[in-house]
Amino acid sequence: MGIALAASTILIFATLDHGKAVFQALICENSAQGEHQAPKIFTFTHDRCERSESMRSQDEHKHIVSAYDLELAHLRSLVVEMAALVVQQTRTAVEALTQSNQADARAVVERDPKIDAQSVAADEEVFRVIAKRQPTAIDLRLVLATARIVGDLERAGDKAKRIAKHTLKLLEADSAPLVPEQALASMHRLMEIDCELLQGAVAGLVEADLDKAIAVFEADSRLNAASEELRTALFDPAAGLSGDHFAGLLTVAHALERTGNHANNIAEQVVYVITAEDVRFRNRELLIDSLSNWRRS
Repeated sequence: MGIALAASTILIFATLDHGKAVFQALICENSAQGEHQAPKIFTFTHDRCERSESMRSQDEHKHIVSAYDLELAHLRSLVVEMAALVVQQTRTAVEALTQSNQADARAVVERDPKIDAQSVAADEEVFRVIAKRQPTAIDLRLVLATARIVGDLERAGDKAKRIAKHTLKLLEADSAPLVPEQALASMHRLMEIDCELLQGAVAGLVEADLDKAIAVFEADSRLNAASEELRTALFDPAAGLSGDHFAGLLTVAHALERTGNHANNIAEQVVYVITAEDVRFRNRELLIDSLSNWRRS
């Protein structure tokens, strides 16, 4: 189920003809289905504008709606940009650990302030839209949900930084490889699930797609299984782990599991935007059934 908002861009050109102002308005509109329509050109003089107050009001309304839609689109774009960086950080952090790559681990730590800056920018945009536009209904839910989603993305980024810091710490004390061979596959699997869920949840917000949120909830069992598989591999005596090395890798496993939880939190906000229901504390199986029924109704 997708929700698309109609948007229009209005460009005004003015010329003089025998002392009268002649305006041409080039209006490029998108249909409610998001399809681009051919531009419409309207020509009118200053006198006609003065006589037609309703026409002027309609044009002003179109311009305001267009600007508002652009502001909401910009807000969504900030979330997409932030999510892309968080996914990149998560992948790089795990690869740095499994490949004992000190340079990549340091790069993850050094890039983390950029995620913090994106979080601040998104929060400021949320406050600005609320103060300026006073959104209602679905627009208000979108703005409020965006603020919560940004918080989860920022915390997911912190998990990637935590993994990178543990990699640097382990490299100072232990020789490569840092991750035992029996844990490599499960660690990569858990990381891939995290990235998949983050991307799917954010796509659900941008596209207002309930199916994508449901897919994140349905993947929860895969997330739990991958997390348990990684812990089992780390606890295996054959892994030969002990002391700080063992504790550090357990911390990494927990950070990856929490990253998937943040994706689930984002999916909950997508449901809130679309259905107006707060589902943060609902049983997952019952929630999936309920949303599936809502989607079919």
